[in-house]
Amino acid sequence: MGEGLLMVMKAAGTVLVLAAGTGAGWVVAQGYARRPVELRALRQALATLRAEILYRSSSLTEAWAEVARRSPAPVTALFQEASERLGTDRAGTAMVAWEAGLKRLAEESSLFPEDLEILRHLGQALGASGREEQERVLALADQELASAEEIARAEREKNARLWQYLGFALGAAVVLLLV
Repeated sequence: MGEGLLMVMKAAGTVLVLAAGTGAGWVVAQGYARRPVELRALRQALATLRAEILYRSSSLTEAWAEVARRSPAPVTALFQEASERLGTDRAGTAMVAWEAGLKRLAEESSLFPEDLEILRHLGQALGASGREEQERVLALADQELASAEEIARAEREKNARLWQYLGFALGAAVVLLLV
């Protein structure tokens, strides 16, 4: 009976290690899958922001609040945090409020540092320049995000499946080392 129990425990341990490795691979793969979706949502949010600034002549606080209302998570985090910071004057300047929003977006999203850098450059012009300059910077940010989205889609195709298999393979390697 003791030997049978030992075999069952080994089998259960094997299954748990394989499941953990596979799960870890899936988590990494999901990050690759979410990034292009989040970049697309950011581009849509910037189009809404452009319309709010140029056509409705909304203040920056109002424009960010409207974009936050219309955007999906985690993109809404950027605009919600920036709007709240600027609206309550906790930030002082639009750039400081934008940086706070970027920090929150970085925590909640699968975006890479280079994606956030595009948004950081955009934030330097928002509220600190005229409407024409803001339109130019918004268009440039959209182009850069479109390029990043294309790259993210290619990386998703290449890396997502790789990480799924790699997670399982690492789990299997650990099982072989333990046996």
